[in-house]
Amino acid sequence: MEQVGPGSPTHVGPFEVVGVLGQGGMGRVLLAAGPDGRLVAVKQVLAHFADDEGFRARFRREVAASRKVSAAYTAAVIDADPDAPTPWLASVFVPGPSLGAVVKAAGVLPEDVVRRLAAGLTSALAEIHRAGLVHRDLKPDNVLLAEDGVRVIDLGIARATEDEAEGEAGLTRTGFVVGSPAYMSPEQAEGHPLTPASDVFSLGSVLVMALTGRSPFAGTSTLKTLYEVAHGEPDLGAVPAGLRDLVARCLAKDPAARPSPAELRELIGQVTPSGRQWPSAVYEMLSEQRTRIDGLLEGRPAVAAPEPEPEREPASASHPVPVPAMSTPGTPMPVPQVPPQPTAPPDTGRPERPRRGRRRVAAWVAAGALLVAGTGTALYVRDRMNTPVAYTAVPRCQEAREKLPLDLRPSTADTRSVTADGVRAGCNGGGDTAASPTALVRWNLSLGGDADANAVAQKRLFQSEGAGQRTASRLGFGTEAYWGSAGAGWTCVLGVREGNLSVWVSLRAKPYTKGACETKAKDAARAALRAATRR
Repeated sequence: MEQVGPGSPTHVGPFEVVGVLGQGGMGRVLLAAGPDGRLVAVKQVLAHFADDEGFRARFRREVAASRKVSAAYTAAVIDADPDAPTPWLASVFVPGPSLGAVVKAAGVLPEDVVRRLAAGLTSALAEIHRAGLVHRDLKPDNVLLAEDGVRVIDLGIARATEDEAEGEAGLTRTGFVVGSPAYMSPEQAEGHPLTPASDVFSLGSVLVMALTGRSPFAGTSTLKTLYEVAHGEPDLGAVPAGLRDLVARCLAKDPAARPSPAELRELIGQVTPSGRQWPSAVYEMLSEQRTRIDGLLEGRPAVAAPEPEPEREPASASHPVPVPAMSTPGTPMPVPQVPPQPTAPPDTGRPERPRRGRRRVAAWVAAGALLVAGTGTALYVRDRMNTPVAYTAVPRCQEAREKLPLDLRPSTADTRSVTADGVRAGCNGGGDTAASPTALVRWNLSLGGDADANAVAQKRLFQSEGAGQRTASRLGFGTEAYWGSAGAGWTCVLGVREGNLSVWVSLRAKPYTKGACETKAKDAARAALRAATRR
C-alpha cells in the first residue's frame, strides 16, 4: 500500500483515489473513497489492454461474475464501467491481509485454524459454484483473512460453467493457460475444460500451503511445476494427520474423485464458534493496515512496517512465457533463444505414474512453451495482476521511427548506454540537422534485479527527476507522469514511468504549437512505452 505517484488519476468514476493497493502487468488496484465516504478497492486495467476487445470482453465478464456471488464470501461490487476508455471495477474494500502475506510474515497456521479456513473456503466455493461459476485462480494471494472470516477475491478469470462446457470462443484464447501454476488443477494445466472440481483441487493446494508454507507441487520452473501438478504426487509429508485425508481427497487427479463442497463440509466437521477467527498476528497486521490507511487519508506517508511480499512461484512462473502460436498442427514454429531445460521431472525416487493417454502435457522447452500433444497448440501462463510490469529491452531508433507518431527521420541519432543496472537510450530528429532536432525521446530501463527491485529503482530515479514538476494527470496509461520544465528551447516535456521503464518526450515549437504540443507528447509517450519489449 502506497501513496499515488505523480500523474496518477485523482478520480476513477465517482471515486476519489486515496492510494495504491497493488500494481502489476495488467493493471492496478487503487484504494478510493466514494461520495458517501465508504472505502472501495478499484481495479483499473492498463490502457493498452483496454484496446484489446478480447481483454475488454473478459473484463465485462468479471464484472458480471462478481455481481452474481454473495458478499458474505467475496467483496461486493459497488460500481463498474467496463466500457470506459480505461475500464474499472469498484468493490467494497475488505480490510485484512492475504493468506500468503500472513504465512510469509507469521509462519504456517495451526491445524485448528486451517480447519476453520477450510470451512470458510468451502462455503465460499459453494456460493461461487451456486452462481454457476468456476473461480479458476484460487490461491493464497486471493484469500483474505478478514476480521469476521474468510473472503475469496479476484474473479478476473472466473468463468460460467456452461461456457466451459461449450468451449466459449474468444474469451479464453487458444495460446493461453490462465491461472497460477502451483495452484492449478491437472485439467487446468493441460488446457482442458473445467468444472467446479477444479476449484476443489486448488483448495487442497491452498490448505497445504497454509499448513506447510509451500504448494504441494512446487517445482524449480513453471514447466516442472505444471508437470508435477498434472502427473506428480503431492508432497503431504508435513501435513498434520488430522487434515491429511481431507487434503489428499481434494488433490485427486481425477476430478470425479474429488469431494463436492457439501461432502467437504462433512469431512471438515463442526467448527467451534469464536469471536476471534484468526491468530493474534493476523489482527496485528490488520491494525498496521488501518494505520497505513489513516496515514493515506490524512495525506502523510505511511510509517508502519511494509507488508511482506506475497508467496511467489518460481521466478519463471511469475511472468508469462510468450511463444509464437501455431496456426495449424505441423506448422513450423520459430524457436526463441532461451536456455534449454530438461523435459523430464527430477528423479523423486517414486515410481512413475502411468501416462493418462496421449493428451498429457508435453514440455516443448526449447521454445519455453507447453504443447498439448497432438494439437499443435502453444500455451503460456498469463501475467498476474500483482506482478510488476517488467520490461526487458528498449527499441533502437530505426525501430522507434516506425512506431512513434513523430517525424524521426532516417538520420535520427541513436544514443545508448548499457550497464549491469539497465539501459539508457535516446533518439532525436525531425529537424533540418541533428544539431537542431524538433523531437527527443529518451528511455531509461532498470534491470539487474527481480521485477519488484527493478520497479523500485526506476521509481526512485523518476521521482528524483520529477521533483517539483507539474503532475501530468489522467493520461490513461503509465504508473506516474509529470510535465517537465520546457527549457533548452523545448515547448513541452513529458515524463512517464511504467514499472521498471521511464520515457521522456520533448517537443520543440516547430512544427508543434503550444496547444498541440502536450497532445502530441502524450501520443508519443504511449507509443514509446509500447515500442519497448516486455515480458
